Amino acid sequence: MNPHSATRFSDQKDGFRQVLSDRFWLAKVLLGGFLLINPFVVALAPSYFSGQAPGWVTAVFPWILGFNVLSFWFPLGFTYEVLRRARTGSGRQLPDWKWNRLGVFAKEGAVKLTLAVTTLLFPAAIWMGACYGLFVCLLGLPATLLTMFIPPIMLFVIPFCGVACCRWLDGASVLNCALNYPENWRLFCKGCPDYLIASAFIVGVNSITTAFFYTIPFGAVFGLCLVDTWFGPIYAETVARPVSKPAARLEPEPVLTR
Repeated sequence: MNPHSATRFSDQKDGFRQVLSDRFWLAKVLLGGFLLINPFVVALAPSYFSGQAPGWVTAVFPWILGFNVLSFWFPLGFTYEVLRRARTGSGRQLPDWKWNRLGVFAKEGAVKLTLAVTTLLFPAAIWMGACYGLFVCLLGLPATLLTMFIPPIMLFVIPFCGVACCRWLDGASVLNCALNYPENWRLFCKGCPDYLIASAFIVGVNSITTAFFYTIPFGAVFGLCLVDTWFGPIYAETVARPVSKPAARLEPEPVLTR
């Protein structure tokens, strides 16, 4: 096996170890999942949007959804702090949930969502639209098969979004990180093999942790903590890696003649 590949696989194991070494990792992930996507929203949404929900569901669901809209930002900011610690290599990997940190979490959660819209959701939407046009409209495949085309695009857009998030931590503006696709792509390409290995891991982990529907919120937060733990060091290595330049062309020395 290539020594570099072996090292990178070791990094994946270390990522699990860093997250799980926190004594309260499960409580932190459960709280983050509850705030990210309220389990009651997940449980009651199918009944509410079917139009056949009991009266109490119709009355309660909008309030639960409203609470979720207000709490959604905090776990995104929480995972941004995970990325910051992985990027700098300082501090315990999972931050603590503290009241005085909620404002920072909300602000950085808004930044992360903004970057995700342009670097993750938008490219994924274009891909899925193209797959729908080609495979469903043109080739006649059933629309239910569209979910099969989600993992390939997520393999690329998850680390692409991670690069944009790391650039913001390095001081670039939100708009520059969100819209400067050439720079994001350049940095992504510098660490492409490593990013894709980590992304393949997280796509597989998410397929397991979200398989039981009601575990989706908690699997999502756990996956975000893992992927940010992996992407931070990869980005740090790639930005520190010098750009290789072509060797200077040696001109033949002039021959002196008498």
